[in-house]
Amino acid sequence: MDGGVVLVDEVQAAERLAVQEDLMTARDGLCAGLRALDLAPFVSTDWGALERLNAQHRDSWFELLPRPASAACLWAGVTDSAGDVVAVQASILLDCAGRSYGARLEDLTSFYDAPAPADAWCFSASPEAREARGRVAMMSSGWVRPDLRGGNRDLFHQLGRLNRLAVLTRWCPDWLVALIDPPVSRLWTVRAVGERHLDRHPTVLFHQPGEGRLRLHVLRFRPEAVAADLQRRAS
Repeated sequence: MDGGVVLVDEVQAAERLAVQEDLMTARDGLCAGLRALDLAPFVSTDWGALERLNAQHRDSWFELLPRPASAACLWAGVTDSAGDVVAVQASILLDCAGRSYGARLEDLTSFYDAPAPADAWCFSASPEAREARGRVAMMSSGWVRPDLRGGNRDLFHQLGRLNRLAVLTRWCPDWLVALIDPPVSRLWTVRAVGERHLDRHPTVLFHQPGEGRLRLHVLRFRPEAVAADLQRRAS
C-alpha cells in the first residue's frame, strides 16, 4: 500500500497476532508455575481417556456432563512426579450460530447427539444463555485430587486458566460458558477468574440420567475478558 495506508484487515491481523503473543507469554508463565510445583502440564483431545479417569476417581469426582460425540473437545491437566493425572479442566465446542446456547441446553444438543435419552431433560431461564451465539466453548468438568486441594497451589484456578487459554488459542470462540454447581459457585469470583457473568441463582435444571436433577448457575465469559485476565497475571 502507498502512502502508509494500512488495510483494516491488516490492522486486525496485527492485533490478533499481538494477542496471541501475549497469550503465549501467559502460557509460559502458567506452565512455569506448575512445573515449580513438580507438576507437568498438558492438553489432550482424548475424551475417552478423560472418561476413564473420571470413572477411576468417582469417589472424589462427579460424573462428567454428557458430551455430543460430534463436538470438538479438549482438556488441560497436570501429572505428578509419578506420572499420575492429579487435576483437570475440560471444555467442548458448540456451534450455536443457528440456535443459541440456551436453546441447545433445552433441546439437549449441548449434551447429546440425537436422540437424547428418553429420561433426560433441561430447562434454562438464563437470559445470558439465550444471548450466547456463534462459537460457544462450554467448560464442562473440573477435578483436583483431594490431597492437592486448597493451600497455596490453587490448582483449581490454575487448571481453569490453562483450559481457557487452550480454548482461546485453538478455537477462537465468541463466548466461553459453563454450568456451575451451587456449592462451588463461590469460587468463581472476579478476583479469581477475571470479569465474568455468573447468574446469582441457579437458572438451569438438568435431569442427567443416573445423576438426577441438577440445579446449575450459568457462567459466561467474553473471550477478551479471559485474555485480559491471563495477560494481567502474566505481567
